[in-house]
Amino acid sequence: MALYTVFGGRGFIGTEIVTQLLSLGHTVFVPTRDDITIFERDLGIVIYCAGNGDCKNTPFSVLEANVTLISDILQKSQFKRLMYISSTRVYMNQLQSSEQSELTICVDDNRRLFNLTKLVGEELCLKSGRDVCVLRPSNVYGVALNSPLFLPAITRNAINMGKVDMYIPPSYAKDYVSVSDVASSCIALSMLSSTTQQVINIAAGVNIKAEQIANILQEKTQCEIVWHEIDFPNEKFPITDTTKILSFIPNYKAKSVLADLEGMIERFTIEMNGK
Repeated sequence: MALYTVFGGRGFIGTEIVTQLLSLGHTVFVPTRDDITIFERDLGIVIYCAGNGDCKNTPFSVLEANVTLISDILQKSQFKRLMYISSTRVYMNQLQSSEQSELTICVDDNRRLFNLTKLVGEELCLKSGRDVCVLRPSNVYGVALNSPLFLPAITRNAINMGKVDMYIPPSYAKDYVSVSDVASSCIALSMLSSTTQQVINIAAGVNIKAEQIANILQEKTQCEIVWHEIDFPNEKFPITDTTKILSFIPNYKAKSVLADLEGMIERFTIEMNGK
């Protein structure tokens, strides 16, 4: 069994990682904010999932979470290896989505600060000379009652309000990956020395349209789906390449968000009624 330090261990992804690590018998340390002992103690294997994506309201916190803190850890902390959780959002409006693809920043992207800081964080890891691995999960889903993420938010609205306002076109499509798959893959990859200095996508490898999700919500909750005609930002995502993760985890098979959505609706309903 190993010692793991999980930055962001109380967040959506981090909580699942901590839960799985503990179930496997590992020792887990979850630092609190501004905990200076992270520069004084052995951190073992670090999983860094303390990112921030609220570019509009907290741009400096985005910089701190995605770049500044990881820079300090890479320079000052003692650890065996480090897994930096980035995002497949860096492939937005690109032609390809392999880990070796050329990437550009879109000038009309109002969240380009997120992409910029994630790429800077990735590059700091890879140039640090430390034992590091960069992971790029796609859009992570799961039961998170208070999450502002797209899928939990519209599921809550379908159950609580009987209505879902969709401010994206029916054809809008993304790759969705289960938080449990992200956590288990992260842990498995952290145990492989061959992943050092690698960038690895964690995704389902298939894009799901908003209309497909809306149809299931409507069928299972009898909610009303309202499609709003707005000037939607230019956001298109290529199908995420999963070739590399399969080379490290041959039995990797991501869950289907469409297959899981019915169970998610049931769990949301039970947990919300229990409050």
